[in-house]
Amino acid sequence: MSRTAVPNEPPRRRHGLSLLLVVLGVLGYEGMAHWVATSGGVPGARPLFTLAPLLVLLCWGLWRRSRVWGLTAILVLLIGLLAVLRMHLPLPDLKLLYPAPHIIIDLLLLWFFGRTLRAGHVSLVTRIARHEHGSLPPEIELYTRRVTWAWCIYFGLMAAVSSLLFVFAPLPVWSWFANMLSLPLILLMFAGEYAYRIWRFPNFSHASFFTAIRSFRELRRASVIQGR
Repeated sequence: MSRTAVPNEPPRRRHGLSLLLVVLGVLGYEGMAHWVATSGGVPGARPLFTLAPLLVLLCWGLWRRSRVWGLTAILVLLIGLLAVLRMHLPLPDLKLLYPAPHIIIDLLLLWFFGRTLRAGHVSLVTRIARHEHGSLPPEIELYTRRVTWAWCIYFGLMAAVSSLLFVFAPLPVWSWFANMLSLPLILLMFAGEYAYRIWRFPNFSHASFFTAIRSFRELRRASVIQGR
């Protein structure tokens, strides 16, 4: 059974705008990271761009756990950044850490999807589909579990390819893959899965990309409220 609630247009527009801003922010960062990694950019900027995603993840995780810890981490990072810029402190190049943010984020997403595939658990994509449609036919249940596996394989391959390119390929080649192609490849994965799903199950009411994102956010919000 599909959900029949009338959508609230203003919140949907706000969510769409928020998603667009996130996508533009990610693209902007990846473009800057590619320029800094391949051209040298501003002296001292490489370490900051290398560590930025990991520091953002750390602050976000602390913020989710405790507003006080999150704000403390943000203030410490800002004070440290201002001290580095004001005192012109020398920073190591940290070249070996260039692939760390890309690989760590892919491995975290692999873990995030993969942990729901354990015995006795409902896979993540299945949970999202149930949230949107209610009860699912058996073939859709099986398909959504396989899609969860597909995302695990995808993130595992992304981490592996990034590692191999960084070790064996020139730095610009790795940077193009890790910084410029990451988001387009994810969107291509979404589009390919959606097209296959429509072809494979033409008589099923399919959720769009934005609907799936909204359902995922609602599930995460409910999970936080319930303390899971």
